[in-house]
Amino acid sequence: MANSIKFDRDQVIDKAQRLFWQRGFNGTSMRDLLQTVNLRPGSLYASFGDKETLYHDALLRYAAQGQQFLAQCQADTATPIAALRQFVRLQVLHAEQAPSQVCMLVKTVAELSAEGSKLALLAKSLLAEMELAFRQLLQQAQAQGVYLSAPPERLSKVLQAQIIGLKTYAQTQPDQTVLAEMVEDVLATLLQK
Repeated sequence: MANSIKFDRDQVIDKAQRLFWQRGFNGTSMRDLLQTVNLRPGSLYASFGDKETLYHDALLRYAAQGQQFLAQCQADTATPIAALRQFVRLQVLHAEQAPSQVCMLVKTVAELSAEGSKLALLAKSLLAEMELAFRQLLQQAQAQGVYLSAPPERLSKVLQAQIIGLKTYAQTQPDQTVLAEMVEDVLATLLQK
């Protein structure tokens, strides 16, 4: 009976996700990846196929965590707008705790779109899923009588772009008070009469 090395697949994906998020796909060497996930090449290839497949799994994990975080914000707050406010505030104001302040999906699109990568296409579709979740919350708010400055379909795109922009801007402006004010400005614009 051959010796089989046991490892926690989810733990490997989590470690790989953090490394990929920090360095990007092209910036992550196989040597760095193997060292980070603490696997031998044969085990990595047998379990995940290749670096691209592991990156694919890491993107899916990242997007699922974002969706879960938004759902938790909904559970923790009384209204859809309060959930969006909490989500945006935490995404922007606590980004310094992440491996990169830039969204991993956005980073993937920026890095790999020119190459026509399947990973970039996946990242785009996962961004669209998050935008849909924003739209659904805005539709709920509108159904509850909240005035929105534009249709939820358009505002969800604006909100997505604003979050991306704020997270990127946070790299140049570390003052949390300024960032908190900017988050409130973004949300006020969405609800402006």
